Amino acid sequence: MQFNWQRALRRAGVTLTAAGMIALAACGGSASPNGTGNGASGAQGPQNPLISCPTSTSSTAAAPATGQVTLRVAGFSSSPAEDALVQQGLNLFMAANPNIKVTWNPIPTDYETKMRADIAAGSPADVFYVSPNMAQQYIPAGKLLNLSPYMARDNVAPSSFYTNLLQPFDCSNGTIYGIPKDWNTLGLIYNTAMFKAAGLGDPSNWNWTDLQNAAQKLTTNGVYGISLPSDASRFGAFLFANGGQMLSANGKTAAFNNAQGVAAATFYTSFYANKTGVRPADVGAGWDGEAFGKQEVAMTFEGGWMIPFMAQTYPNVQYSIAPLPMAPNGQRGNLIYTNAWGAYSGTKYPDAAWKVIQFMTAMNYQQQVLHDGFALPTIKSLESDSYFTYNPGFANLLKGAAYGHADFYGIADTIVHTEVANALDSIEVKGIPVTQALNTAATNVNTYIAQNSAP
Repeated sequence: MQFNWQRALRRAGVTLTAAGMIALAACGGSASPNGTGNGASGAQGPQNPLISCPTSTSSTAAAPATGQVTLRVAGFSSSPAEDALVQQGLNLFMAANPNIKVTWNPIPTDYETKMRADIAAGSPADVFYVSPNMAQQYIPAGKLLNLSPYMARDNVAPSSFYTNLLQPFDCSNGTIYGIPKDWNTLGLIYNTAMFKAAGLGDPSNWNWTDLQNAAQKLTTNGVYGISLPSDASRFGAFLFANGGQMLSANGKTAAFNNAQGVAAATFYTSFYANKTGVRPADVGAGWDGEAFGKQEVAMTFEGGWMIPFMAQTYPNVQYSIAPLPMAPNGQRGNLIYTNAWGAYSGTKYPDAAWKVIQFMTAMNYQQQVLHDGFALPTIKSLESDSYFTYNPGFANLLKGAAYGHADFYGIADTIVHTEVANALDSIEVKGIPVTQALNTAATNVNTYIAQNSAP
């Protein structure tokens, strides 16, 4: 599959092989029409105030190389199907560009660690997958090729991509260093047979109370209503729906312990308190999808990676995908997971590297990825593609882009995920009051940010 569902599962505590993004809505982010400083000439994307621009970067597009060119392309590997799809795209690229030979070198494990070592040694692949975590490190350090001048030269408009997907790979003036290759959001995954037996209808217009009532009704005969891990990468969707934020707008302090956050955490942990929900480990499962596939639970919140997982592992389980339920304010929230194609700033062939990125993120290839059912396209115009008409569950995941927030929080990303997970766990298992648990987590996050922020 194109979206690496195994990497996304790691957010849920699974030891397998999305990356998330920066809390975009908290940052604002209007694009600067012309850009300022730091080599910002060229196409400008949304500004990203939590990633500093490099002090020096090329602001002009390199001329095409003459003669035969060979490029190395790297990415994480999640399945033979994903590797084959990428290879197919690169083969099509080489057929259209016979002077550029591309070798695809997927990295099966510890992708970011391997890339970090290659970057440090000055010998990475020319073109490679860039996670938001890698972007926040490599953009300020000048390790990624500035794509803005190439996009401007070849009329690739930043506005053709979803803003929330592009922003994690931009720096503070809107200069672009990666183009999102695909993405996913969360949906309410529900067992249709269990719903029918319980007399429940389509949950597409449910609110939080509806979900609580349904979980109560579905908890019977050893089956629980819902599986919810102690995980910021699931809880965050409800926090944002309720008008909350993980961090303040400038990323300097935790914000998840305000009134909106307390209400969201109270709701999220209510299923465990009411014995209508469980964590995956409580039913002997490694993650939500397994608990759902084993039919230990009737509902869960996961993304498009569930589609190939269920087809491969639990093909006889009938299920559907609905939007996440609305908060008491009538709003929905969601989380967005993505990665980008980027290039090494020191590549000998920057124009050829750009051509690979342009091809792999363009309409034709993204449409093929969509029609193969692997991931959502990052080009906005494909939202009207006929595939969504015939696959309404996938269409519900697509709708998450309109109200989705990124599951990435700059330098505080790891500590936020750790502390929020610990807070949820302490509420459910230790009985710590919600406000106390969130305040403790926020204090730890604030301490970390203060100690690790640039002066």
